Amino acid sequence: MTKSLPCPTCKAPIDLPSAKWCDCLSKKLTIVCPSCHACFCKLLRFPMEVEWAGALRDLLEQQTAEKFRRALGATTPANKGQTVLIVDDDEEIRLIAEYTLQQMGYQTLIAADAQEGLAMVENFRIDIVLTDALMPKVDGRQFCRLIKLQHPSIKVIVMSALYTSSRYRIEALHEFHADEYLAKPIHFGRLHDVLEKLSVQAA
Repeated sequence: MTKSLPCPTCKAPIDLPSAKWCDCLSKKLTIVCPSCHACFCKLLRFPMEVEWAGALRDLLEQQTAEKFRRALGATTPANKGQTVLIVDDDEEIRLIAEYTLQQMGYQTLIAADAQEGLAMVENFRIDIVLTDALMPKVDGRQFCRLIKLQHPSIKVIVMSALYTSSRYRIEALHEFHADEYLAKPIHFGRLHDVLEKLSVQAA
């Protein structure tokens, strides 16, 4: 197993087993350089990504446990058993988000697209929806609008890795009636704060 690799930004050697992991909710579960504090979720680019991929795979189990311990700590959420529906066409993101929210104390349901998500909304008691913005057939913003037309009390968080400018956030909040619009990768601390705020509103 690779023990050390140079940081893509500052070139300082990083001792991988002792490095701290980032706290992003992202497919790229990576580390933070102890010298320049760069988060690799935003830095890895081909071909550097290829070199790092094997080392990061070897450390995946350590990363997962440490990531959740640091991000969640001893915080007790104010959700009171509320249910969050996670809608994303990427299975890895669904699983990461599901595990994260369960560790925060929420009950969870998952859907792979907006159509499946709408069926969940009609058949289960949902308090909060966490949805990706870009999905096939019906995107997350239109999905949000459909939910709000039928179930205005459900809180909706729209996530996006591509449309991250303030213009898209304003559009999602005002035109599509989203309650929050978050740019990916989403940090656990930020997600926790948003969920707590919406949990109080949904209670």
